[in-house]
Amino acid sequence: MKTTKLFSRPLFGQDIRSFWFFVLAVVLVMSMMSCVVTIAIDAIQTDLAGSADTAMVERMAKMGIQVPQMDPSVILDTMYYKVIVLIPIFLLVVAASNALIAAQVDDGSMAYILSTPTERGAVAFTHMVFMLLVPLVVTGIVCGVKCVLNEQIAGDADVAATVVKFAGMYVLVEAVAAICYLGSCLFNHNSRALTFGGGITVWCFIASLLGVFGSDKLVEMGVGIEQLDIFNQLTLVGLLDITAMETVGSDAVNYDFVWKLGVLAGVAVVAYGVGALRFRKKDLPL
Repeated sequence: MKTTKLFSRPLFGQDIRSFWFFVLAVVLVMSMMSCVVTIAIDAIQTDLAGSADTAMVERMAKMGIQVPQMDPSVILDTMYYKVIVLIPIFLLVVAASNALIAAQVDDGSMAYILSTPTERGAVAFTHMVFMLLVPLVVTGIVCGVKCVLNEQIAGDADVAATVVKFAGMYVLVEAVAAICYLGSCLFNHNSRALTFGGGITVWCFIASLLGVFGSDKLVEMGVGIEQLDIFNQLTLVGLLDITAMETVGSDAVNYDFVWKLGVLAGVAVVAYGVGALRFRKKDLPL
């Protein structure tokens, strides 16, 4: 007799056992990246603060002459949130979303799961909970590491802005994870699900990398290309407004990032919902 429970603890435990090492590796890699980037940004800013060029620019600014100055730390900080730390966690959600449903349908192990008192709805919901909680744990731990690094290395205790940026990153990751989950529920073959979810994820990443060099900050410094900003309109990562989030905790907060995160959250809700509904109703080769 099938159970009417929506959540399966044994299935969730199986998910944890299957991916705990991958999750640990992602946390360690993201933490190492955070450490390296924080040290690099602090070194760059220290060099710039004591350089003669900076003093000259300040003198010219007092004279009313505005001279664009390239600050590599700005480039690195932008790339940290929109490119660097997204790589490992994107790999995690792509691998997990496909392994939890499409791969199990493809190799026949889903037939065994559904032969137990676990209904399709419980399978879909349990895997969805896993996809929601794991990125939350990862981003939460790395956020804590980054806050400590900012205070200990850079002497910057801007916790509020850092937490908001990582919260925004989590919403972005969930939007991508939901799309991968949708692909895993739509297709019975792992290769097709991976092509769908993985392909969209790769595009989001590549477009984000190109879009960074079209951002307003880099263009103002003279190292960006304004035309590349079009790529920020063609990727979900473009909705992660780091510039607006950095104003949190200041006297003039730019709340533009709120509606953008709302769009990402909407994408996640729709993709998860459609995926779960599709899995419950589609024909499976069992």
